[in-house]
Amino acid sequence: MKMPSSPSRHGLPVALLLTVCGVQADQAPACTAGDHYQPVCGIAPPEDLELSSDGTQLFMSVTPGLAGQHQSRLRVMDLATQQATDLELSYAAQDGWGEAACNAPEQGIGAHGIHLSERSDGRQQLLVVNHGEREAIEFVELQPGEDGWQAIWRGCVENTGQGKFNDVAATPNGGFVATVMFVSDSLAPPIPLEQLLDGRDTGYLMHWAEGQPLSKLEGSDAPFPNGVQITPDGKSAWFAAWTVNQIWRYDLQAAAVDVRVDTGYMVDNINWATDGRLLGAGVPDAAAFISCFQQHVEHCPMGVRVSALDTNSQEHELLFSTDPGVMSGASAATQVGDELYVGTFTGDRLLRVKMSGAEQDAQE
Repeated sequence: MKMPSSPSRHGLPVALLLTVCGVQADQAPACTAGDHYQPVCGIAPPEDLELSSDGTQLFMSVTPGLAGQHQSRLRVMDLATQQATDLELSYAAQDGWGEAACNAPEQGIGAHGIHLSERSDGRQQLLVVNHGEREAIEFVELQPGEDGWQAIWRGCVENTGQGKFNDVAATPNGGFVATVMFVSDSLAPPIPLEQLLDGRDTGYLMHWAEGQPLSKLEGSDAPFPNGVQITPDGKSAWFAAWTVNQIWRYDLQAAAVDVRVDTGYMVDNINWATDGRLLGAGVPDAAAFISCFQQHVEHCPMGVRVSALDTNSQEHELLFSTDPGVMSGASAATQVGDELYVGTFTGDRLLRVKMSGAEQDAQE
């Protein structure tokens, strides 16, 4: 999840910041382990996460955070060392990667949602939502090298309308489905926050494929569409309806939403687990988010929720739950072996959660 960038806190009364959300505000939580989790601290907030195909690296998109103090960009973490570095891009357009008329971004990529997939020719493709000087989906090729993965920009698809992307997922035919979280002429404040978060429809899904224009998917209007994934058969798109605590299924053939699953929390991004379920992550308290967003509190005291959805039976299971004070703004969960890596849209860390103990924590 990403909301429009917040302005600087310079000049705000200190007393105001110390009373946000009812606790001493904007202090990072202690970087201490719990029974089944370990924080990895001192990093820019990794809003979305993708595991490399060789299982050794974690690709991350960094968002500005609630205080607007981070540069939005792509990063990569070496799982062996837990060290994160910026993912440097080179630029070499190629046919078949996005629209032919879409030029390389002049100011780099302001990354948000990301999705890693293997193209039909076996090459690794990272799709990236870009909120930089334009609203676009960027196509990046990832190539393994002696010094780690190399990232090469290959093409893009620009959204010339006023819809603001949130996340993107590749389709089997080489295209993609993207969520539009809301429609606005700018990501900058002021924004009608109460209208975006009250559960009304604010956005929709968009589709692009080679030889077809970027277009809205009819019947996909939803309350703040967030994370999205495509089923392996390419027939359906699952996506998070953030402000109504649900995950929806959109039938791409019938052009209609045909399943809505209650989750009990505000699901942000969703990712496939190795057992075929959808992993969701998010926060339980809209009021805490609103207060922290309005006061630009980077380390917002919010709880963490992680769950799994069986897309066949629609059985939803809470896997991990913590009270405020562990990590702010949970936004994505990605499986790495027997662990879940949980990212955030604000703060200074991610969480490593042992899957064997996560369900016990959630039940307690």
